[in-house]
Amino acid sequence: MTFHTYHWSGCTLGDPDLESARAALTPGQPDENAFLTLLRSSEVAGVGIALDHYAYAESTSRFGGGNPYSAHAAEVLDRARVILADPPSPSSETGAEKDGADHASALVVMLNLAGPEDADLIATALERAPTVSVEVAATMAASTVLSRSTDLNQHLVDVLGDIIFDPSKSTDERLDALRAFNDATSPQAAEVVTRVLATDDIGLQMHAALILATHHLSTHRAVVEDVVASWSEDAPPPAEFVLEALRADEDPAREQGSGDA
Repeated sequence: MTFHTYHWSGCTLGDPDLESARAALTPGQPDENAFLTLLRSSEVAGVGIALDHYAYAESTSRFGGGNPYSAHAAEVLDRARVILADPPSPSSETGAEKDGADHASALVVMLNLAGPEDADLIATALERAPTVSVEVAATMAASTVLSRSTDLNQHLVDVLGDIIFDPSKSTDERLDALRAFNDATSPQAAEVVTRVLATDDIGLQMHAALILATHHLSTHRAVVEDVVASWSEDAPPPAEFVLEALRADEDPAREQGSGDA
């Protein structure tokens, strides 16, 4: 199926030249002029469509050929930052199907382009998220920022924590926020994730244990072992991966001594 956009289906652009540029964007047949016409337009929908195409090209670049618009990454990131600096636009103003389509498009490119300096922008976008889809995009962008940060931005950590520890949120929403810490190796991340082990939600517990077992086992083995001991023998994934990490981390010398006893 031909890709057109993630967030702007059914949206009509006011400028005929922008509609022509939109029609010219076809995956596999990149049109740099059409892409830049949309990216540099004054219509938020036009910019959003360009951002969606950049994100799609980036997501498919792993299959070979690269992203044909990568030379414009800095400009793409700049446009995304400008969008996120303002509140999300309602669909009544943009013509999109959902509120916050502009933020959703900006956050999707942030998934690959964001750096530690974007933490506050993404935290604020997460606080303002008008729909679950925007919230998910923000947590994914947050994951990129946290994985690239040595010292975690406390604003972003707090906003994610507000979702993770909010029992009124669905388990899926809370897991999405927790997954933002998947590749964060900072002690700050370990502190948040350790608190998750005390929740009553087994899905959250298991994912938190997996994060600790993957990145923080040298300092948090005891708490991981304690929570694993509370699980049933037929606990679903990711329980088996946590157990594998514990076994892989066992001291070979200790194992040898136990075998000789």
